Amino acid sequence: MKALIAWLLTCSVGVAGAQTSSPAPARDVVAEGVKLYDQGKYDEAVAKYQQALAAAPKDEVALSELALAYNALGRNAEAVDICQKLLKANPDSDAMVYVTLGNSLDALKKPKEATRVYEQGLKRHPNSYELYFNEGVAQATSGQAPASIGSFQQAVAINPQHASSHMSLGLMQLASQARVPGILALARFLVLEPRGPRATQRLPQLDRAMTLGVKQTGEKATTITLSSAALSGANGKSNGPDNFGPAELMLSLSAATALTKEAKPTTDIERFAAQFSSLCETLGSLSDKQQAGFTWNYYVPYFVEMQKKGFVPAFAYLAHSTQTEVPEVQQWLTAHPTEVQVFQEWSKNYAWPKAIH
Repeated sequence: MKALIAWLLTCSVGVAGAQTSSPAPARDVVAEGVKLYDQGKYDEAVAKYQQALAAAPKDEVALSELALAYNALGRNAEAVDICQKLLKANPDSDAMVYVTLGNSLDALKKPKEATRVYEQGLKRHPNSYELYFNEGVAQATSGQAPASIGSFQQAVAINPQHASSHMSLGLMQLASQARVPGILALARFLVLEPRGPRATQRLPQLDRAMTLGVKQTGEKATTITLSSAALSGANGKSNGPDNFGPAELMLSLSAATALTKEAKPTTDIERFAAQFSSLCETLGSLSDKQQAGFTWNYYVPYFVEMQKKGFVPAFAYLAHSTQTEVPEVQQWLTAHPTEVQVFQEWSKNYAWPKAIH
C-alpha cells in the first residue's frame, strides 16, 4: 500500500488550457505560455505568464496558469498563495484553480487540507472529474482507502474515458483485496491505454490478479486461497453491495483447472483470454440476481457485453500489446486489425451509466 500511495502522489491532474477571458494582448501571451507548459518547458511558461501579468496584473487566467506552472516546478507555496487569492476574490473560479490549490497543498504534505479544498471545489463544480480524481489521490495519501475508492468511482462515472481514474481505482481496489472490482477497473484502463510505460507497468498486476491465490502444490494438487475481504463484499457482509465471492471462486477454479495435466496445452495469452471470458460469463449469469454496488452497475454490464459480442480475444491481445518480446501477441494483432478496430469502436461508443450506486 505504501508503494501504491507513493505512486499516486505522482498522478495528480493539472491541465493547462488558455481561456478566453483575458484581454487580447495578454491572452496571446498566455496562449504561448500554455504551449510551452504542454512541452514541459515550465520555466519558460512562467516567464510568459509573468509577461502577461505585467500588462494585466489581476488577470485571472494568467494567474491560474502561473499557479499551475509553479505547481509543476515544485514551487507549491507560491502556487497556494496565488490560488487562495483567486478564490478569495472569486469563489466561482474555474475548477482547475481548486485542483491546482489542492494539488499544491498535497505536495506540501497537507492531504487533509487538500481534501477540504477539493470538496469546496466540488460544491461549485459537481461534475469535475479532475476534482474527484485528485481528491482520491489525496485521500489515498492520508490513508482513507474507502473514501479514495469512492472518489475514483465518481471520477470514472463522470468521465469514462479518463484512463488514470480507472487505473487508480483498480490499484486501490486490489490493494484493498477487492480482487474482481480491481481486475475490471485495470482491464478498462488497458482498453483505454494499451500501450506505453503505464500499460507496461500495470499489465503484470492484472495478470497476477487473474491467478491470485492459486498455487500448484504437487503433481496433481492445487491450492486455492480466497481472501475474506473478497468473499464479504464492500461492507463486510456476504449479501452487501459489490460482493464478488462466487465470481472470485469461479475465477480461481478456472485458473486452477488451467494448471492441471488434463488442461489443453495453451499459451499464457490464450489462458488469459479463456479465463477472462469465463469471468465475464460468470458475471453475466450472476448479474441477473439484482446485484448491488458500483462495480456491478458500472463495470459489469460493459464486460458482459464485451464477452457476448466476442470481443474478449481482441481485448486480451490488445491489453498484452506491450509484450513485444512475445511473438504470438504481435502476430495476432497484425493478423486481426479489423477485429481490434471493431472492438475499439464499440468500446468508444459504449453508453456508460450516468449515475453510480
